[in-house]
Amino acid sequence: MTSLQILRLAICVTFGTVLLSGCEKNPEAKQLLKEIQAEYEAGNYQKVLLSIDSLRHDYPEAVEERREALKFHQEASLKLAQANLALVDSTLQAAIKQYDEMKPQVEAHRKACVATQEELQQFNELRAYRDSLQGVFNMECAKIKYIHKRQKQLTNDK
Repeated sequence: MTSLQILRLAICVTFGTVLLSGCEKNPEAKQLLKEIQAEYEAGNYQKVLLSIDSLRHDYPEAVEERREALKFHQEASLKLAQANLALVDSTLQAAIKQYDEMKPQVEAHRKACVATQEELQQFNELRAYRDSLQGVFNMECAKIKYIHKRQKQLTNDK
């Protein structure tokens, strides 16, 4: 064997070792994935998302674990968005009711030119609050639709 052949063989062995070591399963990433699953099952969705961020950051080479974590990420994000939507919806409904109850009186006072500055300011602030809640509600609905769309795409890709 010539020295060039020995060098080539050494390079091949080195690359093979590097490739095989890169394919090894990372036990820490697997453990973190188990913790993510346990937190998801316990309903700690915010902690699930934080742990998935840690998994992505700390173990970028753990492709299988990250792929599995994606399912938990989508589900946890969906659960949080649904819970937030329910909260925003109830708050929005209360603001709409309050606004609708206040509106005839304020309009009557305006028409009669007896509306006070405080009354008009309170009415305008209530309208702005209602409108901002509506914006948050629309955003949460869009987020939920997007998550459902991505889940469907991932299911179809399999």
